[in-house]
Amino acid sequence: MSPKSVLITGCSDGGIGAGLALSFQKHGWKVFATTRNISKMTSLANLPNVQLLALDVTSSLSIEAAVEAVKKETGGSLDCLCNNAGALMMMPVLDTDEEEARKMFDVNLWGPLAMIKVFSPLIIKAKGTIANTGSIAGYLNVPFGGAYAASKSAVMILSETLRLEMASFGVKVLTVVTGVVNSNLGSENTGFQLPSTSLYKGAEEAIRERALGGGGAKMSTEEYCEKYVKAVERESRGQVWIGNSTTAVKWGKHLPPSVIVSSTRILDGFMRKPTDIAGFFGFSRNWTRPSLMLRFGTVDARHNTY
Repeated sequence: MSPKSVLITGCSDGGIGAGLALSFQKHGWKVFATTRNISKMTSLANLPNVQLLALDVTSSLSIEAAVEAVKKETGGSLDCLCNNAGALMMMPVLDTDEEEARKMFDVNLWGPLAMIKVFSPLIIKAKGTIANTGSIAGYLNVPFGGAYAASKSAVMILSETLRLEMASFGVKVLTVVTGVVNSNLGSENTGFQLPSTSLYKGAEEAIRERALGGGGAKMSTEEYCEKYVKAVERESRGQVWIGNSTTAVKWGKHLPPSVIVSSTRILDGFMRKPTDIAGFFGFSRNWTRPSLMLRFGTVDARHNTY
């Protein structure tokens, strides 16, 4: 009997995708591990039942080439599609470059949509699973993460709608709401800087820390990936929450606004005194914590999520 097959996007070394490839492989799956540049998947090279494919989720030609490669190996079916590739963007709304934001949405939203459309015949044939990576960021209005949070909120709504539309075909759709997890997300933001005219220049170091994925207690990649694979193997559907801080956010999002201390209210006080912004953001290492404080506990939003 042939092993079940899975295609995972965003499998560069040190990331969640590479961890997922290893976990699925250990569970006996045939793994198609993909990223834009195969040379960035050295940790997966030469592993049994792992096939490396070059795939850019923003390129229709690249996606078509990948689906043909999978068809050739599996006979035209795929048991699981993991839309894991993601891009992080941390920037004040006023300083957000629209072109850069569009590129991020291409990876985080339109890329998964394109993958789903092209691979759906293979998934339907196998009565398999489509797993889309969301983020707790999609439920939080954390300062300087507006565009990223919007992209993750959008992909989660898309995923949950797809779940309803695919049910009659026997396809499971899983929305993985990812919390604080150790990964390489943000590693490409080493050159981060605010525009010279930014009103938030005094907060640049604190924002850079978030852009690089720093701060916060994180779930290990191995633990996250094991929970993810088990959710797929249980044939779960709908939302599954994995990662640190997910419990607080999961329940906190159901609470009335009066229970949550809004980040907007906190920022309002400092915006009335612009000279205080540098001190608040530049010297407080817990600057994100008040914006997510709940009466039953706190969530550290300096997270590294997908």
